[in-house]
Amino acid sequence: MRKALTLLGLTLAMASAVQAQDFNNPPTLENRNASGFPYYMLEWPENVGQIRVDTYDDDWAWFDPEYVLTMDEWKDEGDRPAPSRDDLDVTTKMAWKDNYWYVFMAIHDDTLSHEGTEVRRWDGDMIGFILDPQDHGRTRGKLGYSQEYVAAPGNTTVNFTERYPESEGGDGPAAWRGFGESPYLIAGVRVEPIEAWAADPWTSDTGGDTYYEWRLAVWDLLEEGGPAASTPRNLNAQAGADGAGLSFVFFVEDGDPGFNNDWTVRGSEATARQYFALAKLLRVGEFTAATAVEETTWGRIKNSF
Repeated sequence: MRKALTLLGLTLAMASAVQAQDFNNPPTLENRNASGFPYYMLEWPENVGQIRVDTYDDDWAWFDPEYVLTMDEWKDEGDRPAPSRDDLDVTTKMAWKDNYWYVFMAIHDDTLSHEGTEVRRWDGDMIGFILDPQDHGRTRGKLGYSQEYVAAPGNTTVNFTERYPESEGGDGPAAWRGFGESPYLIAGVRVEPIEAWAADPWTSDTGGDTYYEWRLAVWDLLEEGGPAASTPRNLNAQAGADGAGLSFVFFVEDGDPGFNNDWTVRGSEATARQYFALAKLLRVGEFTAATAVEETTWGRIKNSF
């Protein structure tokens, strides 16, 4: 029997307006992505059934395993060497449909360290993710706001809060402060074994697995008037192997006591230039969907040991 979902602590940042960039000279794909080659989001096929955001990936069985984002395609922000996969291993599936971005992420960690229950902490085991549909203004020639969140199992009495003080203090657009809620964002997080995460004090040496899943609405430009004043992004228009793709970034905090590792999918030049990693959006027919039920993501992790 499935355990009840733990609420996802997510926070939206209508961060400060994007800084001016050289719109005509962005980093190359090789320099934007930590992998040195493209990341991919696959269009969710019509014939595979309803999309369920429940932290289980049985409805992702159609996903071609060749496009699973593995730990080999991340880098440490401090350029430290990657840990062994029995220490930390992250696998991610990304999909899109209409103007929605879907993500299933599984994290195996030999030591779970939650460092408290407040999501807004950037300490202990947690993640961050950001979308920048206008690629720092380059595609529209107009500055705007990125869609930034942090997530952790956290305190289940706190659902969604703002990420940055400038939003909380009134400097960010007030019309966007409910964006981290349904129907714009539907999300969940699950930890197994839940007893390991609940350990007191903050760390459990037994380790475990954390599963994140979310559906996020993608907007063309975040106008200060909020969702009602903004236009949903037409992802199909920028899809295809030669399409513009979608700028995004992940951060994973491995909160081992005394040695916090920050992992990301963006390359060093992207970090310096404030551009994010870039994923190609492949339409149905541009990738090979699985014809049989694939193993769960965690099964793939175990097989990689």
